[in-house]
Amino acid sequence: MGLIKIVENENKYFKDNEGYIELVSCPAGKADCLDHLKMINKRMHFWRSHSLNKDFPLAIDEIKIAFYKIDEIDQPGCKKCADLFRSTILKSLESTHEDLQQMTSGFFRAKRYLSSLELATTVIQEFKVRISNSEEI
Repeated sequence: MGLIKIVENENKYFKDNEGYIELVSCPAGKADCLDHLKMINKRMHFWRSHSLNKDFPLAIDEIKIAFYKIDEIDQPGCKKCADLFRSTILKSLESTHEDLQQMTSGFFRAKRYLSSLELATTVIQEFKVRISNSEEI
């Protein structure tokens, strides 16, 4: 089979019928993760919407739900895809974290986002631990 191919659609705005993560081909030949991927994409849409509306605690909750939904992808041969999904979600949260850092620093900083920055920092560390634990298995 071919390599794992995933298209990451990360535009500022995206259509509801487009997935944030789109499975182009399945190296295991099964695509058993498609139902899970639909749920992950739904949560990623909510994450993006909440982020754009500056409701960061809700956005971070949505991204956590998406991240932990990946644990349900437990079919043999799906580990590489699951790891790629996790790293894609981590990159998305890190992007939100960078935005929060910019909003809470500098001359025009907004202190109201400090708690969201702390939450994002904690969740990023949680994700990194989870990813490193999954790599050891």
